Amino acid sequence: MLNLRMIPLKRIFKFILIFLLILFFNSFIFERYYVRFPIYEIESTKIPKSFDGYKIAVVSDLHYGFLNPEVWIRNVIGSTNEQNPDLIVGLGDYVKNRNFDEELISVWKLLPLLKGNDTEVFVNGNHDHWANHTLSLRLLEESKKSLRNRTLEIKRGKEKMIIGGLGDFWEDHIPIDHIFQHTDPKHFRIAIAHNPESADTSHKESIDLFITGHTHGGQVRIPFLQLSPILPVQNKNYDLGIQHSIFNEMVFISAGIGWSILPLRFNCPSEVPILILRHKENR
Repeated sequence: MLNLRMIPLKRIFKFILIFLLILFFNSFIFERYYVRFPIYEIESTKIPKSFDGYKIAVVSDLHYGFLNPEVWIRNVIGSTNEQNPDLIVGLGDYVKNRNFDEELISVWKLLPLLKGNDTEVFVNGNHDHWANHTLSLRLLEESKKSLRNRTLEIKRGKEKMIIGGLGDFWEDHIPIDHIFQHTDPKHFRIAIAHNPESADTSHKESIDLFITGHTHGGQVRIPFLQLSPILPVQNKNYDLGIQHSIFNEMVFISAGIGWSILPLRFNCPSEVPILILRHKENR
């Protein structure tokens, strides 16, 4: 049995110091700046056979600004392009600060560097509106890649799927039915939104997959339990990965890139998830 009295106090302090240094390096540097690209497979009988293996890169919560400089954003963009995605979706919160035009203008000079084989589409998040509501919407539209309040058909021969973009749940809510009302529910329909709670808003049009961010995965996840003590959503099921809405529709939540409140991550590294669509046979 270990007798703590036999261990010199100096050695105990040394162990504590080493542990704190490792924890600091991991939480404040490694998990924040070493971006991973986890793969999630999305299965559905409504995904056409020609879209089996279709790759969607999810870029969320860049929070360009303090501690997330341009050189790092460029590195994330370059690494994302190297994944060779068919489609790249930008889910908002591209900047960090409130009431700060310069960050919005600067980050929108970088976002066009993202290149998917088919295209790239974007919506805004709450931080973009907090930086400057009018300017963030103008820059989004000027990019010619805005999916806010509109849908896009992506085709493979005669087969197609539909993707639509929602406004931010907190600052720019747009009803789901308004966006998808002229699309055919027989097709696989994807909605991209910054906040996963958009999926819980009232709608009659069925959505097969919501792709969202906002939560940062909680930033801090309790090991083994895989729980996040702090989540900026009412629905605490919306933390990370594949979940389901109150309407039993699939909702994917990315842990994203940035941070909130404190610049750290623990057991929740920065990520650009790669969603791979899989055709599922109707049995």
